[in-house]
Amino acid sequence: MRNVEIKAVVHDMEKICKIAEELSGGKPEIIHQDDTFYKTNNGRLKMRIYADNSATLVRYSRSDVSGPKLSDYDLLQFSNSESEKVKQLDDILKKCMGARGRVIKERKLYMVGQTRVHIDKVEELGEFMELEVVLRPEQTLEEGQDIAKDIQMKLGVKDEDLIQCAYVDLLENKSV
Repeated sequence: MRNVEIKAVVHDMEKICKIAEELSGGKPEIIHQDDTFYKTNNGRLKMRIYADNSATLVRYSRSDVSGPKLSDYDLLQFSNSESEKVKQLDDILKKCMGARGRVIKERKLYMVGQTRVHIDKVEELGEFMELEVVLRPEQTLEEGQDIAKDIQMKLGVKDEDLIQCAYVDLLENKSV
């Protein structure tokens, strides 16, 4: 699967949430996420655990550049009834690969067409906005970038607020 992503620092949470609500035509879904990132040779691998104990193993790769960027990803879903398997898999991955870091956040999810607009409060980091334009098979990277830039502008997100990397990278750099 592929998507185009933009991530940025948020300076006015109330304002961006209001605009996102107007664009999506509804209230957001509130999602609590606890992500454990594992050490990898290529890309990123994380186990995302939700408040209901369901989980998703996510493998993704993307360039660390400002602005719209292509992300290639795979998902493996686990129901909340499989929480013991998730704990076992997490333990195995930590033993084999090592844990790189942990990102805990509250996410407000707004859907704007084919774009997931995330407004995140990340523990120990702050407030951020992330766009994920989920590309259909026939869509080009450029089409996804155009959609992302259009929504970025509508949300009032300035280019100088864009960030290049993942939250786990920001947390690692913060501790250095």
